[in-house]
Amino acid sequence: MLAILTTRHLSQILKIGWVLLLLILVSGCSRDKDIPKPSKVTQIQFKENLLTVAVGKSAELKVIHLPSELSPPGYDWSVSDAGVARVENGVVYGLKAGETEVSVVANGLGLTARIKIKVVPVLLQALRLQAEKTSLLPGEETQITYTIEPQDVTDADQLEIQWSSSDEAVCKVSGGKVLAIGAGTVDIVAQIKGAAITGTLRIQVAPVPVESVSLNVQQTEVTVGKGMRLVPQILPANATDQRLIWSSDDPQVASVDQGIVLGITEGTTTIRVRTVDGGKTIVCLVTVKPVQVERIVLPVTNLSIVVGQEYSVEAVVLPEAAKDKSLRWNSSNVSVATVNQHGQVVGKGKGTAIIWAVSVSNPRIQTGFQVSVSGQEDMVFTQVTASSQVSINGYMSADLSALFENGSSSPVKLISFEVMSHSGEVVLGNYKAAIVSPSMQYRHTCAIKNVYRPYIRYTFELNGRRYARRVEISL
Repeated sequence: MLAILTTRHLSQILKIGWVLLLLILVSGCSRDKDIPKPSKVTQIQFKENLLTVAVGKSAELKVIHLPSELSPPGYDWSVSDAGVARVENGVVYGLKAGETEVSVVANGLGLTARIKIKVVPVLLQALRLQAEKTSLLPGEETQITYTIEPQDVTDADQLEIQWSSSDEAVCKVSGGKVLAIGAGTVDIVAQIKGAAITGTLRIQVAPVPVESVSLNVQQTEVTVGKGMRLVPQILPANATDQRLIWSSDDPQVASVDQGIVLGITEGTTTIRVRTVDGGKTIVCLVTVKPVQVERIVLPVTNLSIVVGQEYSVEAVVLPEAAKDKSLRWNSSNVSVATVNQHGQVVGKGKGTAIIWAVSVSNPRIQTGFQVSVSGQEDMVFTQVTASSQVSINGYMSADLSALFENGSSSPVKLISFEVMSHSGEVVLGNYKAAIVSPSMQYRHTCAIKNVYRPYIRYTFELNGRRYARRVEISL
């Protein structure tokens, strides 16, 4: 069966609901009047147990009081280590890195709450580099400065910066001062010592163009087989690209390699040098001369000959490659010795002379030797020795041994051997003519008795000429 609600029924239901609601409210108010309300705060505490604050920064401390519906009491604040942090009216300020404790006391209530405070340093986050100029020429300098982020980094004045260059052939850096060396791009890096934080600044070094090139000589000479260096000079001296290209107009006369010129054959050629940068060119005229005489070597330094004797000098001319080895010979005293242009020396008279050999192609090169010319008879040697010798007032008694030696190149005819007294009287003699060949000896022995100041007289013939020689006997 369906119930049908009329408008009258609905009105009655609503009236009943309002009555019930009013009864409930009245009942609740009666119960609240029975519960006593708290009159003071019974508990205080911090919202958290640990608060971290950075050096130089501050943070507000949150204190919760119970019952919370009461007004908060007044608070007294204190800190256990005032060197680490300070507290004012519930705000804590970080002073230096460390840990401390903040205490709060509710005035007149005897309630205390504590919180641990950790003060941490402000850490560096970034390093920024800047310079007045970041585009340089070789030889220029610039100073790099830096800033740190954040600016209130703890102990910022104690930070140590280490500088480096990614390519020291382009730029060098010391203490932030950059010196440009050569063309290129380089990164200058600053790093905080002991940390991984770095700052980088890119520097561009522009090339210096070549303006000119020159050589130390414009013309020169070189000998076949010899070399010499041509020294180039590039301006400006700090030009970036100093490469050069060397060439010879006639490589068969003279070649060139990196400025070293080598004489190949006798003649003349032009050596050219050109810069890679800009194609600047300079030339040098090179004359290649034949190999010159540098030394003359003679087989003797002193020569002894007799009048009429010849000696052929075999000179060695150096170097072997010398083109003209001809010599010119001369004598300092032709009355003593002469020399022909083949080095043939002839003794002419007693004495000494210097024989010179001079290079015809290079007269500065010369050398010589001394020749001593003796008479042919000077090559005949005589000697007397006395044994069992007794001498009284100039009167001598002794056994004599006389040596006659032919040192010449011709036979000698020994005509006589005589023992003579001081007055020229012949005491004894041997007149057997003997022929003494070159390098041969002839000896005479005899005894004398009471001869006053005796001496020996030899008579001999050499090359058709007769000679008499006196040989003293030592007393």
